[in-house]
Amino acid sequence: MSGVLTSCRIVVAVCALGAASCASASLVLTPLAPPPAACTIDGCASDSSASALVSAPVDCRPAGGSPCGGAPARECTSRALKAWSGSQDDRAISCVAQMLGEACTLGDPQACAFAGRMWVDGRGVASDVERGIEMLVRACDGGVPLACAVAVRWLDAPTHARVLKDPLELRARLEIERACLAGEPGEPCYEAGRCFYFGRNAFPRDRALAVEEYQRGCNIGDSRACNNLGDALAYGEGVERDVARSAAMFERACHLGEELGCANLGHMFEHGQGVARDRSLARDLFRAACKSGEIYGCLHAEMVAAEDAGAPHDPLRALSYWIRACAASDARACAFVGVMYEDGPDDLTRDTDKSLEAMNRGCRLGNGYACQWVKEH
Repeated sequence: MSGVLTSCRIVVAVCALGAASCASASLVLTPLAPPPAACTIDGCASDSSASALVSAPVDCRPAGGSPCGGAPARECTSRALKAWSGSQDDRAISCVAQMLGEACTLGDPQACAFAGRMWVDGRGVASDVERGIEMLVRACDGGVPLACAVAVRWLDAPTHARVLKDPLELRARLEIERACLAGEPGEPCYEAGRCFYFGRNAFPRDRALAVEEYQRGCNIGDSRACNNLGDALAYGEGVERDVARSAAMFERACHLGEELGCANLGHMFEHGQGVARDRSLARDLFRAACKSGEIYGCLHAEMVAAEDAGAPHDPLRALSYWIRACAASDARACAFVGVMYEDGPDDLTRDTDKSLEAMNRGCRLGNGYACQWVKEH
C-alpha cells in the first residue's frame, strides 16, 4: 500500500482517584463554614485560600506510599474526585491535586484534565503553568475535548500566552484536536493525524496518536482518515499490523469516494492481503482510480499490464528487473521502481527515500506520472 495522504495544515486563529482515604489516618480535619465547592475543569474563582493551600499542604501519602496508594489510574481519579466533592477543608484539596497528578502520570486523561487546571490556577499546589498546560495537552490528546478548549481559552489571554514558547502553534494544534473530537467538518482528524505522523508544527511525532486521530475521523466518515488508517494497519505503524482490518478500511475509504483508497484496496486484492487474491478486481480498481487522476492507481495499472505481458510477478524479482531497466534510462521503469519502494517490495518495509530518488530519475527521463508524483510528494 502506499500513497499515504500527506498534507498537514495548521491554521492559527486570533484568538475533569488512590488511597482508601484522602488524608492519612492521623489527620483530623476541622470543618469550615461554608465548605468550598469542588472546582470544575473550567476552573475556580480566585480567592485568598490559594496561597494558604501551598503553605499548609496536606500529606495524603498512606504509610509513606504514593498518593494513589497503588490503585489503578482511573480508580485513583474516581477517589480523588469523590474526596474533592466531599471536602470540608480547603487544605485537603492539595491531597486531591497530588492524587490527580499521579493518576495523570499513570495515564488517565480525565485526571490530566482536572490536574492541569489545578496546576495552572495554583489550586491545591503551587502554580506551574508549563506543567498545567502539559497536563491539559495530554488530556486533549487522550480524547477529553473540554481540556482542549480550556487550554485554548487560557492561551487566548496575551499575558498567559507569553509564559509559554510558541503559544500560537500550540493553540492551533489544540484547536484542531478539539475540532476533531467535536466532529466538526473540514477533516480536522485527518489533519491532526498527519501532523502527529510527521511531527510537524506543535505536534510531536507520535504514530499511535496519529492512528487514534485517523480512527476518530474514519468513524465520522472522513474518507482520507479511513485511507490513512488502512495504511497504518497495513504496515503496523502506531498500531498492531492487521491486514484484514486494513483492507476493510481501504474499502470504506473507497466507498466514501477516496480514489487512493480504491487503489490501495486494489493492491490488497492483487497480493491477497486481508482479502482473497483477485487480480481481475485489482485491475478494475487500479483503472478506476487512474481515471480520476490518482497516480498510484495509474502506475499499478501499468505494472499489472506489464506483468501480463511477461514482466516478473514476484515482487523482489520484479524490483530487480525494473531497476535494471531504469538504469538503462527507461523512464517508466524508474516510476515502477519508485512505486515499488513506496509499497515496500516485501509489502511491509518501504523506503521513501529510494522511492523519491527513482521518481526523480523517471521525471528527468520524461515520465509524466513520475513528475506528478514528485510534485505531490
